[in-house]
Amino acid sequence: MTLAPPSRSSTASARPGPGALALVSGAVAALVLVPGHGAHGLWSQGEIGALQRAQAALGAALSGLERSPWLPDALRTQALALTGDPAAIRLPGAIATCALVALAAGLARALGFSATVSLLAGAFALAFPLSLTQGRIAVGDPVGELCSAAAAVLLAAALAAARPTRALALAATGALALGLAVTASGLWLGAALPLLAAALWGPAPSDMSSETLLKGHALEDMSQQPDAPPALTVAPAGSAGSRPAADLSFPPADASSPGAGSPRPAAGLSSPSAHSGDSDLSPQPSSPPPSRLQRPLRLVLVVGAVAAAGVAGWLAYDQGEGYIPALGAAKDLVLRERPHVRGFHAALEDCGYQLFPWLPLVLLGLLQPGRARWPALWFAVGLALASASSLLYGPRAVPLTVPAAVLAAAAFARLTSARTPAAARRLALVLALAGCWIFAKDARRTPSRVGAALVPARGEHNYPAAELGAADLLAGLAGGAALALLLAAMFSAPGPGGQGASNMSRKLFQLRARLPAWLPAAVVVACLGRQAWSYGRVLLPHTSEQYSLLRPLSRWAEWSAAGALPAALGVHRVSDPGLDLYGPPAEARVPLTTRDALATLLRQPAPAAALVRASELAALHQTARAGKFPLYVLDASNRDVLLVANTLPPGAADMNPIGRVLFDEPPALAHQTLLRFDEYVEVIAWEWDEPIVRGRDVELRVVLRALKPMPSGSKITVRLQQGRLSRVNPLPHDLVENLYPPQYWRAGDYLLHRFRVHVPTLEIVPGPHEVVIGMRRTESANYKITVPEGETGEHGVRVFTGAHEFAVVGEVQVW
Repeated sequence: MTLAPPSRSSTASARPGPGALALVSGAVAALVLVPGHGAHGLWSQGEIGALQRAQAALGAALSGLERSPWLPDALRTQALALTGDPAAIRLPGAIATCALVALAAGLARALGFSATVSLLAGAFALAFPLSLTQGRIAVGDPVGELCSAAAAVLLAAALAAARPTRALALAATGALALGLAVTASGLWLGAALPLLAAALWGPAPSDMSSETLLKGHALEDMSQQPDAPPALTVAPAGSAGSRPAADLSFPPADASSPGAGSPRPAAGLSSPSAHSGDSDLSPQPSSPPPSRLQRPLRLVLVVGAVAAAGVAGWLAYDQGEGYIPALGAAKDLVLRERPHVRGFHAALEDCGYQLFPWLPLVLLGLLQPGRARWPALWFAVGLALASASSLLYGPRAVPLTVPAAVLAAAAFARLTSARTPAAARRLALVLALAGCWIFAKDARRTPSRVGAALVPARGEHNYPAAELGAADLLAGLAGGAALALLLAAMFSAPGPGGQGASNMSRKLFQLRARLPAWLPAAVVVACLGRQAWSYGRVLLPHTSEQYSLLRPLSRWAEWSAAGALPAALGVHRVSDPGLDLYGPPAEARVPLTTRDALATLLRQPAPAAALVRASELAALHQTARAGKFPLYVLDASNRDVLLVANTLPPGAADMNPIGRVLFDEPPALAHQTLLRFDEYVEVIAWEWDEPIVRGRDVELRVVLRALKPMPSGSKITVRLQQGRLSRVNPLPHDLVENLYPPQYWRAGDYLLHRFRVHVPTLEIVPGPHEVVIGMRRTESANYKITVPEGETGEHGVRVFTGAHEFAVVGEVQVW
């Protein structure tokens, strides 16, 4: 498939065609996705399974592997065989994602959008978390999505071809891409989806073509040159690159619209003819009739889509627990037993997180697509098919990057167009801003749905949101998107009738009219670039550190080679597959099956090191305190596994997180108090970060003095309360960040409890709030306050009457 602009006059040929814009977009995507692809380790939960299949294909003796579609595994196997680097399995996905970005930009240009909007479509395709995740780590199905999208575009180009020979050549190439898509995604999304999408191609209605052409800031060349953008040329190898094979843009509603400032008609389904500079205002030539193969080819596409869907449905109906290659998946066992846990709308929710936070803009483009009518149909059909498939096979990557990017760019073009009615622009802006605000709240509530969109769900409690700062980062990206859209709307050219009667209104109108035409698009491109960098180059690599053993085992290897640690590494209850990839050989590992064996290894005077689960650290720390032997955490970068030792190598620092919460002397806080709960623990000091402002995050701190170990599962409540309705942080939470559970406390320990609280913006009222503290023992019982015994105590403590379980220890101001 070649992307070449059609032959035009010297003036028109200087304008970039789909091929040039696709190359630029793909090159930018490669600069973002490919460099540093091996700098962060493979995710134990998502990528090492793909690596093991590639190793098995090369002859490694591995068993119990999960089956997967053939084409992606074959490409990863070849990449591993050529480079020998395990991280090379990410390269096929990165290259496929770059091609998807290029395809989005080229398709937008072929549909008649300007170069600015076409490049913006490529930027949207790159900035989606779906693309960044598939391009930076070996998850998802970017190869299958690329083959499916290429098949849809090629088959649609075959329908648009004017000559039967070209139509047959394009259909044959599309059939080849379709076959590859089936081997990568299965019949459902690899055959039925592209066939149905291609069959839906057709010219846009007149009211969606000519009247939606954009002017001024959105399309810098629409009003200056009346000839349409060059068409997407899809030609077989060996054909002339200067002659168009098929034009996917829609025909104009009225080819004779007068005036250079009037809507310029789009190119039709014909090969555009050259225009001279004197004939800029002349009408476009009429479109030649389509190929006589268009109707039978469309019938073949419809029949093929129905047949593929029917075969896929029949295979899925008789499918048991096994894997069927033609479907490319095995049924989700949880959904098979409990199908009600996933609704039909869940795919839209998944799609929203994978396109975060631009789904509102995509939906606006879907509702009023204009030139993007075909991508709108493609997106709607694809989302329905993906939703139906997910009911059987569980959540997966929604393969709609290309149409979603074109729809987002089309919605932005309409939002900033001077020809869009002012009321419609305001309504679209309000809906987009509201959608970004909702996504910002969702990102704070469930950051793993966005930060690890394609990794098997492990629950919010297993996602390292606090360590990554994911909630603030993702909410900031959604807020940045809202701000970019607002600024783009403000900087766009004003439409007719936008000048008010007041002097200030006239000045603002004149100022907006003088702004550069490219400014609104530049604002959004800057926002998309920030998202691509922050998500793809910052968040994902840091998440890899949390989910990979590369860093702890690399550091151990360095210290072992320097002689600071022994060559043998103890392994205590760690079954992470990354141990075989990055760790020492099996003969250099010392299995430690019990806590006593681990303590014996670390108690010896000779240097020793071991890998332990993070959940074992508290018990090991307590054993080290009781046995009076040194314990150091040399690496805590992984969320689930720690590297511990009984010696500190030169230049290393102790990263034991328990040292942040356990002290021999009480930390100094702003307010002293005294509360005792059932002779287990005392609260002796507290403070909140002030000022406490609605809509912001603040941290509370409480100093606890242990009297004896507490039952496991105990929690603390520290809330701000004014009356019965205005409450901040009303729910109980884990003590001391759950770093040192209360069953390991000893009498005399001082513990610093810290917790970060989001102060609601609307749910509370400003003014003085009481600081209320309580302790929860179980789901249905609280600890009793034994000091003070009455209703009042030292430092102004006031105990609530009744059950004697909560007390007011002070007051703070909420602004």
